[in-house]
Amino acid sequence: MNTAKKILLAILAILSIVLVACGSYPYNVADVDTFAKCLTEKGVKYYGAFWCANCAKQNKMLGTSKQYINYIECDPRCTRDENNKLPAYCVGNLGNPELCIEKKVEKYPDFEFADGSRLVGVQEFETLAGKTGCVAPKKIDKN
Repeated sequence: MNTAKKILLAILAILSIVLVACGSYPYNVADVDTFAKCLTEKGVKYYGAFWCANCAKQNKMLGTSKQYINYIECDPRCTRDENNKLPAYCVGNLGNPELCIEKKVEKYPDFEFADGSRLVGVQEFETLAGKTGCVAPKKIDKN
């Protein structure tokens, strides 16, 4: 193997390591799972829409733990077809636009708490913890 190929392979290897390190999830997944389950136990509802950029940010924070959140999809296009399948863009979430209208959800994400209070926009875990008494997961120190 000539020198140019070795240098190229070394650069590609370094770039791969950097990309993996930058894209890693900053929380312990088990801690976020516990937090998400606690939010649901405390009656928190998360209203959103599949096309919402801020919901995408919130979902990225939640990672795979979003499955434990009481999420309500507000887009009316997220209905089952004649084969009982949801459109792929709904990411498995059946829409409940009637509830969103009833609750006067106008912006996303919209978090509703058991006491009826609401927070709109991307919420840090600490903010949600302060409203519910759930323990917010801490970021993993990568040093």
